[in-house]
Amino acid sequence: SQVTDEMQLQKLDIFVPQADISNYLKLTEAAGRICVSQWTGPHRLGCLFNHGDHVVAVNDLQPQDVEEAYFFISRSSRKEVKLTVRRIPHSDIFHAEGCSC
Repeated sequence: SQVTDEMQLQKLDIFVPQADISNYLKLTEAAGRICVSQWTGPHRLGCLFNHGDHVVAVNDLQPQDVEEAYFFISRSSRKEVKLTVRRIPHSDIFHAEGCSC
């Protein structure tokens, strides 16, 4: 069951070390949204993302497409990048390797 009401989506700020984003996070564009398509992060970071999460901001900047999102991430001067995502409640988790979820 797809959530069509934006109000039902949870808004979360997720802080990820910049180096780990380029190594473990894949973004894709679907239905005009920037979506998390893969998270294979290390055990130390845990299970940060869920299937269907869509990125609405990178360090409070709103990218228009996946390329711009990666551009904002690559240009971040902070060691940790703040990704603001909207999440469908109870969606499946991208599990980190060896997690205990």
